[in-house]
Amino acid sequence: MTARRLLPINALLGLCTLHDINPAPLAEVGYRVVALEVPLSTGGNNSVVPDVVLFHDDAAHIVLCEGKSGANVEVDQARRYNAVTPQRVIQATSINLPHAVKPSLEVLYLGLEEHAERLSLSLESAGVEYPLLAVSDKAVRLVDPERASDRLKASLSGRGVELLAPPATYIPYDHESDVSEFLSPVRSQLVRVAALGESSVTVRRLAEDCCKYYAFYGRAARRQLLQKVTTAARRIARDYPDTFQCSLGPGKDDTIVRILRTPEAFDARGRTQAYQALSRRSRPRQRLQPDPNQLDLLHELGDGDDSEDDEAEERP
Repeated sequence: MTARRLLPINALLGLCTLHDINPAPLAEVGYRVVALEVPLSTGGNNSVVPDVVLFHDDAAHIVLCEGKSGANVEVDQARRYNAVTPQRVIQATSINLPHAVKPSLEVLYLGLEEHAERLSLSLESAGVEYPLLAVSDKAVRLVDPERASDRLKASLSGRGVELLAPPATYIPYDHESDVSEFLSPVRSQLVRVAALGESSVTVRRLAEDCCKYYAFYGRAARRQLLQKVTTAARRIARDYPDTFQCSLGPGKDDTIVRILRTPEAFDARGRTQAYQALSRRSRPRQRLQPDPNQLDLLHELGDGDDSEDDEAEERP
């Protein structure tokens, strides 16, 4: 579900990422990602939170991008976007204007190709003239390109952008994803830290390593990401208490995960297998009579059950 929900966002990020397998026409003409999920005031105690904010430095042009995985738009939300000013975006995202030029702004909706017609009609019925970027596994195209700015239209003109492969998953999970989706990536990062011989790692660093665009998120979204990575790290430490331990840092504003033991502490002949076992989605079995010739905990992880964690995590 998450991959489909985030497909339009990932497709847009691909258009802004050079040296990917797919073309990156937005990056080639100068657009870059400056923020994700940053609240923007629309006046009267109202706001909108675009999924992605793009900026073109030379033209001082801002694009607010709103992604939809369904077939409808929220009419009130679409109309509120009309009240956002370039100055408010610059203030909220800390964009540095390269020279004395008046910034400009447009809104771009993102959606799945299968819903393109209905999304376009929904935008029209809302009384707004925003362009729509329709995404599929094979192509990305502008619907009603006459609604887009000349610069945006030129970079995505014609039949659109043909993709050599489905859009890359730059964001596999986000602040709205369930904690269960963070368990595997957090575990992988802990294994990497252990392999480097480090004795501890902060949850904030785990979040930055697990979430590629962590630094671009707004404050509220970053806080939610940090909470979910913290919960995932604590679950892993709870399941493997002989290997990991979580505790609050001195300032009590971050959690530290201590690496208690690594495969190097055991028989070197099983080092590779031990790391592989620790990386797997497994839960430790109840300890039976230990064999002194085995790898203790890390060996047991290799024989563990590969079932998913069955605890349901309540969303914040």
